[in-house]
Amino acid sequence: MTFLHALILLMLKKLNGSRTVFSIFHLLKGKKSSQTIQDAHLFKIGPFFQMYPPLQRSTFDRFVQDLNTKGLIKETELNKYIVTIDGENELKAYFLHRPIPQYFNGLQYQDTAIVFWKRLNLLIQVLSNAINNKKKYYPIQSDAEVQRWVKTFLKSQVISKEQQAKQIYNELTAILSKNPPEDPLFFIIRLTGENQIGITLDQAAKHFTLDKYDYWFRFLLLIHYIIDTCIGNKNQYPMLYTLMSDTYRNIPLTNSTNETFLLLNKGYSISEVAKKRKLKESTIQDHIVEIVLNNSNFDISQYVSKEIELKIIKVSENISPKKLKPIKETVGEVTYFQIRLALAKQGEWE
Repeated sequence: MTFLHALILLMLKKLNGSRTVFSIFHLLKGKKSSQTIQDAHLFKIGPFFQMYPPLQRSTFDRFVQDLNTKGLIKETELNKYIVTIDGENELKAYFLHRPIPQYFNGLQYQDTAIVFWKRLNLLIQVLSNAINNKKKYYPIQSDAEVQRWVKTFLKSQVISKEQQAKQIYNELTAILSKNPPEDPLFFIIRLTGENQIGITLDQAAKHFTLDKYDYWFRFLLLIHYIIDTCIGNKNQYPMLYTLMSDTYRNIPLTNSTNETFLLLNKGYSISEVAKKRKLKESTIQDHIVEIVLNNSNFDISQYVSKEIELKIIKVSENISPKKLKPIKETVGEVTYFQIRLALAKQGEWE
């Protein structure tokens, strides 16, 4: 069983037939929809968000079929699966020797990880070539936005390129010397310099004799480790922190939800935000639920009274799984939005 097989199996266990298997596909791809973000929180599978952006649907379907053929999962409804006893045993055996490391947090870091990698890789290439007086070369990153960012960054520096290169080298060496979760070579081998072209994902997987999805996870884990270390020690790693500071959010909201969040903080009502953003009120409500899931300190009293909130929570304690309809039928005069908010505040529902 490959790592991706084990990961899909693990998430199917957490979903326990409550969602279709495609919810896992959307999560691995990093689909920025309210449903996917909410599922990431509610089923405790946020760390795996956007783990495999290039994953193809046909590949994902094949992996699910493999698990089904081997009897590790069982279809209960169309495209909904539960993990069998054999699947439970396989899962325990696999992760017994390979637990998920603490530094992996896809929902928290999302695009920050990929943008950070692209910027760093290109910056190292530019500095390396500049120091060696080489002016003609193909940029390792074709992303125009990344290229613009690196150019702006270089123009803003008051120290020489030699000093910049030394600073990045020292910061990376310090971080990767502090008991990283994986071999630093998984990361270093893909960097590009004046005398070295970083190898591709497939080449790296072959080099380390790993399944490409297993290699990608190890590689991404190191990036998350670097980001986690820099965020916690920004003054110690100023150069690396700058590469991520404009993309990282302490509260990881999607861009659309963040726009709603900013307007709500200015005192706009749900209807006013919907009108201003030309969105449905139900979409704004989805955004508010996402905000609450990410920020438990967000005040929901203007949408649901404390009395109703406590009543919803009390009723939900006797309903498992926490489906919205039976809660609404028991509580009475309450909206689905209010139920979702109250449960989101507690960090739980179906």
